[in-house]
Amino acid sequence: MKRILVVTALFSGIIGFSQEEEVVEIMEVEETVIESTESGNVNQYYQNNSTDIVTGEIDKTLLIFKGKNSSLYGLKDKSGKVLVKPIFNSINSYGSTKDRIRASLSYGKEGIIDPKGNIIIPFEYSSFYYNNTHNIYTTNKDGKSYLFDYYGNKLLKESYDEISIEDNYFKVKENGFYGILSADGEELLPIKYDQINYYQQENWFLITKNGVDNIIYSNGKNVFGNKFTSVSKLDYYFKFILVEKNGKFGIVDKTGNDITPISFDAVDKNYNGNFFIIKQNGKWGLYNIVFKKFLIEPSYDNVKMLSNNYYLLQSQNKKTLVDILHNKKVDFTPYDEVNNYISKNIAVVKVDGLRGAVNIDSGKLIIPTKYNYLDVNSNYIKASLPDNRLSDIYNYDGDPIYTDVSFIKSLNNNYNYSKITSKGKMGLMYKGKEIIPTEYDQIKDFDKSVFVLVKKDNKSALVSIVDGSFLIPLSADPIMVDAEKNIVSYKKKNYSIRLNKLVEIK
Repeated sequence: MKRILVVTALFSGIIGFSQEEEVVEIMEVEETVIESTESGNVNQYYQNNSTDIVTGEIDKTLLIFKGKNSSLYGLKDKSGKVLVKPIFNSINSYGSTKDRIRASLSYGKEGIIDPKGNIIIPFEYSSFYYNNTHNIYTTNKDGKSYLFDYYGNKLLKESYDEISIEDNYFKVKENGFYGILSADGEELLPIKYDQINYYQQENWFLITKNGVDNIIYSNGKNVFGNKFTSVSKLDYYFKFILVEKNGKFGIVDKTGNDITPISFDAVDKNYNGNFFIIKQNGKWGLYNIVFKKFLIEPSYDNVKMLSNNYYLLQSQNKKTLVDILHNKKVDFTPYDEVNNYISKNIAVVKVDGLRGAVNIDSGKLIIPTKYNYLDVNSNYIKASLPDNRLSDIYNYDGDPIYTDVSFIKSLNNNYNYSKITSKGKMGLMYKGKEIIPTEYDQIKDFDKSVFVLVKKDNKSALVSIVDGSFLIPLSADPIMVDAEKNIVSYKKKNYSIRLNKLVEIK
């Protein structure tokens, strides 16, 4: 025989509506479920059933548990007192608090209850996100977003494709366009913009419509009035603001004062400190905003900012790499591309889809353009061959250290040391220098030790990682290492390592 469990809950209606009692038919359960919702009877029942499984915790106050012989979930307090019987398909600790709990009666249908099981938000929604700063729930239903307050009241009369909370505003999206609503749901910025970003420190909105940016207040008025045709930020804190006036561009500060003349064809949004890439009379150059003049005259078809004060200048078929810090120029015309990031005075270049490396001081190609990828590490350069299975290792001078490397691993998380596997044999490299040649079958390292155990042709040796010298030469006799005690056992004697020497323990 089956019975219907009926839960009486107080449901809070939408803003402006009175509260009403709602009787919800939860589910059919087996005869053993106690019908009474009085806590005394519930506790008495569960005192005799100790097989409940605790599966989670909420705010270190509530316990989520699975009922006896059941896949359903309920709530207990820390003393074990049952607060809500196991009638829910799931109870989610994420996004729940001790007073408001996410629960579901069926897959994909969530609601919010309190610790007594009263329904705060009905079980009609797909998911909930709780904003604990504003005590607001964001949720979804049938592809639309909704907002509820802490008491289960809907905050907005309408639903939208997307809703996000921006400080004291709601950003909404509908039919691909964005707008801003007040906390009361009043439309402040109409839903007509391609993008809206809010910046709390200034209480400004950066809006985009048909590819044109502007900065406005919440009342829709322009921050700079009608002074400029378009306005867009160049940095997060609005230290530099790119403006357009009468078809010309320039840079102003947040008060609208000129940093550069508003007389240029274009201003690149990527800048380095006080240096801006600016176009004048159809050509690009590099402009210093402190001295208000061009450091590199605008005579190039393209100027590209790389890293560490390096710029690539292009004019017709000629390419020039410029180091503005040291006033140095290098001809890069032979190369199709240059990587943006330059490290260790080395530029990675590409020719016909393959990469090599150029030393900027000498201007010479030090690693041939035959690799699929080059990684300039802190101690060496790893050059991956086109099949991506093997690599060659170079130092910063372009001298090959290892070839046909199949595996590289740091030694005990010390990135200055690298175990190298090449052509089936192992060796050890320190800061881009070989200290143990790749001729061993195995190299075993030990935590915080200054030596490694190497094996070759069924023989073992103990090798210093300080200078690569043998502490114990290759031998068929076993070598036992107790790294924690710094003890090495060999030929029935015990040794310790001191100052890179093997010292017998008497």
